[in-house]
Amino acid sequence: MLWLALGGACVIVAAIYAVVWPRPKPGVERPAWRHVILRWGHSAVWLLLATSCFVRSTDRVSATGAANVIALLGGLLYVGFIAGTVIDRRG
Repeated sequence: MLWLALGGACVIVAAIYAVVWPRPKPGVERPAWRHVILRWGHSAVWLLLATSCFVRSTDRVSATGAANVIALLGGLLYVGFIAGTVIDRRG
């Protein structure tokens, strides 16, 4: 039950970040790859974490490995999002 609640909370946070995202400074054009990462990256991270929670809630031992891989992918995407944010703020 806890994993379902955490997954639901992650979905809510993903929905918030789908609306609130780092917009470019006026007059600044972003490369397409950076725009996609900054626009959808944070939401995708939270959706991956939600998916990991939902997979983990099945209580099957075989699902734990898959849930860990999904969470790791979310972490890697988060690193990419932070890197894109830092690069965007420098430029």
